[in-house]
Amino acid sequence: MFTAVAFVRAEHDEVARLEVGLQGLLSAVDSTAQIACFLEDANLAKEISLGILKDHSVSAVGVTAGGQSLFQSPGFTKVAAKRLDTRVISRKVYSPFDQKSIVGEISLYASNAVIRAQARRYSTNLALVLGLQVVIVGVGVAVVVILLVTRPIAAISNKLHALQIDTGMQLRAPRGNQSNEIGRLVSDVNSLLRRLTALLGEERELRVEHERQGRMLKLIIDKAQTGIFVLDHNGVVQSWNPAFARILAFNEGLRIEGAPRLEDLLAPHAREVAGLIEQVLLMGAPGDIDLEISRPGTPGSVWIQLSLNVIGPAALHGVVNDITDRKRVELSSRRLATHDPLTGLLNLRGLESTLSHMLKQVQPGRLALLQIDLDYFKQVNDTYGHDAGDAVLRKVAAILNDSVRANDIVGRHGGDEFMGILVEVETPAQAREIAERMITKIKQPIDIGNGRTAQISASIGIAFSSARDSVRTFRKRADRVMYEAKRGGRAGVRVEVYLADAHRLSCNTRGPGDERR
Repeated sequence: MFTAVAFVRAEHDEVARLEVGLQGLLSAVDSTAQIACFLEDANLAKEISLGILKDHSVSAVGVTAGGQSLFQSPGFTKVAAKRLDTRVISRKVYSPFDQKSIVGEISLYASNAVIRAQARRYSTNLALVLGLQVVIVGVGVAVVVILLVTRPIAAISNKLHALQIDTGMQLRAPRGNQSNEIGRLVSDVNSLLRRLTALLGEERELRVEHERQGRMLKLIIDKAQTGIFVLDHNGVVQSWNPAFARILAFNEGLRIEGAPRLEDLLAPHAREVAGLIEQVLLMGAPGDIDLEISRPGTPGSVWIQLSLNVIGPAALHGVVNDITDRKRVELSSRRLATHDPLTGLLNLRGLESTLSHMLKQVQPGRLALLQIDLDYFKQVNDTYGHDAGDAVLRKVAAILNDSVRANDIVGRHGGDEFMGILVEVETPAQAREIAERMITKIKQPIDIGNGRTAQISASIGIAFSSARDSVRTFRKRADRVMYEAKRGGRAGVRVEVYLADAHRLSCNTRGPGDERR
């Protein structure tokens, strides 16, 4: 681009220079032309014209004096007619004695084509010189770049491709480049390689440790007694450990194609499982439930605890534990808390809890409370010992259980005192009949071992519920009626009935000697 601009500019300047040269040519013959025109000397005018025509760019020359032509070069008229392709340069000729007096005129005609051709030759030569200079400089720069930049960098690149990073190899700067930019580049690359080698070493150690921990974690999960699994947001089990399959009896009773749904695995509790999944996903907090399930090949039922926790936007982590033993312990503890260990009947706590529930559920007047106290039991203990007394208590418990209806409840609330709760009693006579049946059976001789028998009886007080009763007041009334029966001669039944909470009706049946009172 620079050469092209220089070519155009040089051509333009050369044309201008040639024009100035033609003006100078006329200036050179100005003195001679003054004499020729002043003397009107045609020969001198011819000599001047022939001298000017020696310039190749001049096509024709004409000299005039006193209004007459002194000399015209051959073809002058023809050249003068071609004004478009001819450049005309004219100059007035003054008297050599008076610089204000014009004595003639000299004109020359120069060919524009010739002037342009000369200018183009000059500019072409200049462009060739400049172009050659550019080529030489370009080649020189290319050689310098190749020798001092490209070749060293190529050598570094080749070494870098062959470099084995894990061996700790380093690059060497090419000869003569240790202290320049290439040497600095090599130094920086070596520094980068050292850091990369260190990072690779750390990554390798971390990968090995990760694999080791992964194997250890898999071993722990596979050997764990807890069932571990992963769910998607639709409840489909994505992965699980052997304990999960064992606890839910995958290989025994369940035959599910593909990835199973947790709701299908726990089909009897599908609604509860679906609710737990929805709750955990909605709240983003862990949740768990206890479920009782049947397992093929296992007698009875087993209890499991299902726990879920969110581990991602659409994934849940879950664990399943067999809590059958814990549930049995809980049930056993609950039973111990509410049942008498000797007779297996409800104890005082269990009786009061049941009675409190019944008072809320059963219509007033249709719930009967039997307060039962054994007669002559102390003599059995004193005569035969506590083992015999325990045998008597167990026999009485069995008699009471056999004497009541299926929905009635009996219990022992301490010593030789028992309690019966009769539900939905139609009439006082129905409760009295049950109590009399108890007394009749209890009066039978009781085998206490070693061929011995014990003879006891029972006094029973019966009270019916009212709308104002609490557990305490209800028991208190039944207790009072039972003591009235005891004071009336033992082995008897006394019934207290509240009618509309207004008045009391009492009666005593089957006292000592089967008397009727």
